[in-house]
Amino acid sequence: MINILKKIILILLLLSSSFSSDSIKITLIEKISQFIQWPKLNEEFIIGVYKNEQLKNEMIEIYKNKTIQKLPIKVYNIQSDKDNELDKLNLIYFNKELSTDIEKILKKINKSPVLIITEYPNDVYQDMHLGLYYENQKIKFIINQQSLENVNLKASYKILKLAKLVKVEK
Repeated sequence: MINILKKIILILLLLSSSFSSDSIKITLIEKISQFIQWPKLNEEFIIGVYKNEQLKNEMIEIYKNKTIQKLPIKVYNIQSDKDNELDKLNLIYFNKELSTDIEKILKKINKSPVLIITEYPNDVYQDMHLGLYYENQKIKFIINQQSLENVNLKASYKILKLAKLVKVEK
């Protein structure tokens, strides 16, 4: 299974010239999510995208006939910490949009089993779970395993072997 994931990532990297950066990240998010274990899931796998309608629409298009954890995928555009959908999320994706709402959203989902993925890899040192970044024209990711475990999410050793792991001393 680890070889399959490596091949998928390699293919995504090779195809990166013909696809947008967002398309690659969207596909990678879907693949990574297959290697995370949630304590409980509902009838749909629900993703929140922070303040990016275009990215949300691209996710809907790419995920149209796909599943995560064998569940159909639903995508929302999260605007603030007041969104009613926050308590239903399985995953939230923060792109490079800056806002004070992010801190409020993180406080609201505090100990909920919501996978938090960010485009700022340094955010994993601030209790976000997974950061995506480019290095030498390759997309890579960094994982804060302790932060994942703090919200009862478990990452497969297969995904942990491919990521840069960080430890945050408290």
